[in-house]
Amino acid sequence: MKTWLWISWLFIFKCVSTADRNFRISFDDVNIKIFNSDLIEKFDCQVLQMDNKSYVNCQVLVKTYVGQMKARSTLDFWKPNGQAMKLFDVQLDACLFIGSVHKNRFFNIFAKALKKFSNLKCPLKPNFTYTLKNLYLDENDFPAFVPIGRFRSQTEFYINESTGRATRVVVNGKILPRRSTTL
Repeated sequence: MKTWLWISWLFIFKCVSTADRNFRISFDDVNIKIFNSDLIEKFDCQVLQMDNKSYVNCQVLVKTYVGQMKARSTLDFWKPNGQAMKLFDVQLDACLFIGSVHKNRFFNIFAKALKKFSNLKCPLKPNFTYTLKNLYLDENDFPAFVPIGRFRSQTEFYINESTGRATRVVVNGKILPRRSTTL
């Protein structure tokens, strides 16, 4: 009897974990603002929409050696009825973020995508182009239920304390029903 109970549980977990998601994640735009052009020569991103998915491509070129990088990141979400939620507002070591496993599930999803689709590694070398190629967020990495709505992520990077903000990245997007294209 216990064997059948365990087999039933394993079957249920397998079905839940492989179920198709009824939502998709769409990036509208990625805006970059460079505050310190003595440190960052180029930081460009493009959003591509293909096959009902959003892909992000970025190129970053720094002018100097960057051994340490801090970041402040926020993620805001708005439901269709206008109700706003701040999902997180954190300050972190950006170099450690790239190479770590995180307790926060969303951070793990994003760190996994960065590792998979980019050549970003600390320390950053001068005059080397770091790329993010065809980054997308796999809906199957998210819980089965994610509410429909709009989101805005803002991340500001600080290379060292004395120079202040080096750059800001703002990502706007939507969580859409699987078959819809507008919100």
